[in-house]
Amino acid sequence: MFVNIGCRTNAAESDEVAGLLSEASNVVVVNSCTVTAAADQDTRKAVARARREHPSAALVLMGCYVDAHPGDSLGADLLVPNAWKGAPTGVAVEPPGVRRSRYVLKVQDGCDNRCTFCIVWQTRDRSISRVLPYLEERARTAARLGYREIVLTGIDLGSYRGGLAPLVRRLLIACAPARIRFSSIDPSHVTPELPTLFEDPRVCPHLHLPLQSGSDPVLARMRRRYDVAGFRRAVKLVRAARPDLALTGDIMVGFPGESRDDFERTLALIEESGFMDLHVFRYSPRPRTAAARYADGVGLEEARERSRRAIELGHRLGDEYRRRFQGQSLQVIWDRSIGDSIRGLSENYIRVTAPAAGRRSGTLEEVVWTTASSAG
Repeated sequence: MFVNIGCRTNAAESDEVAGLLSEASNVVVVNSCTVTAAADQDTRKAVARARREHPSAALVLMGCYVDAHPGDSLGADLLVPNAWKGAPTGVAVEPPGVRRSRYVLKVQDGCDNRCTFCIVWQTRDRSISRVLPYLEERARTAARLGYREIVLTGIDLGSYRGGLAPLVRRLLIACAPARIRFSSIDPSHVTPELPTLFEDPRVCPHLHLPLQSGSDPVLARMRRRYDVAGFRRAVKLVRAARPDLALTGDIMVGFPGESRDDFERTLALIEESGFMDLHVFRYSPRPRTAAARYADGVGLEEARERSRRAIELGHRLGDEYRRRFQGQSLQVIWDRSIGDSIRGLSENYIRVTAPAAGRRSGTLEEVVWTTASSAG
């Protein structure tokens, strides 16, 4: 049994380890996250629940929590740090069957940036890239098993050695007829070549750019690799190649020193960029990070209010984006049955719900999207 907490990279690693443990019985593995204080809490709850519900099982705790909190076993029988995770990069391991509708392919790990709020670069170490033959074989195997969407993921996906665009072109050949979706790409990695990939109909017109802030002083204090002008250039490049592309992103509010003017500039840049979905995080001090030593924190109530406003703006922009596609045909991967209905995700990141009769998870279907929650 696997309990996965956190990012898509964790999901990919859970699948790989599940393949290696397919013959094991009475083992519970919690793949942890530590990106925020809330993620730490989720990890602790998951371990406690696993121990309570499976008292006789061997309990394995793996992932970023282990690296961030050395010596804190949470009562697990075995601790597996990130350095022990995953399959050898030169060997193709067959995915352990269809566990979800989309296959998550980890192409890269680690990060060479040193953002002042982030502990992940400490838990994941330097950036490394998986070799191309391994990735091509994994993509071929996933397509053979019936996956119709492959999500490329990594801790710093855009830093893939040799370039992301050449990699995707090779994987498109290997995984045919499946489509490819990016997870998160740092704005500094949006090169002029990258947007040309969206000319291929099998590359999902969706890009997740972690903006974090629309204020240059805050971005500099975060030690991000771009400024506001650089972010605007990235958005302009992808919009020029695909004007209807779905843009999603991460926003951090309440970072130490963020003034109200800084936050207002962030809201303005969100609207200007045309985001259709936002992951909004309140700043959470992480151990052993530079930002944890900053003394000019934002008050909790003010941070909550900024979070509320950013979330509301994201909802409004999302509604506006989805309305543009009413009555149009969308290619939907069905992924979850809910009673008599089934839910799916379109190529441009629109959630679609339809009657479940005659449809099954993991299949790709062209539907006419009619409302914010239904398809014909």
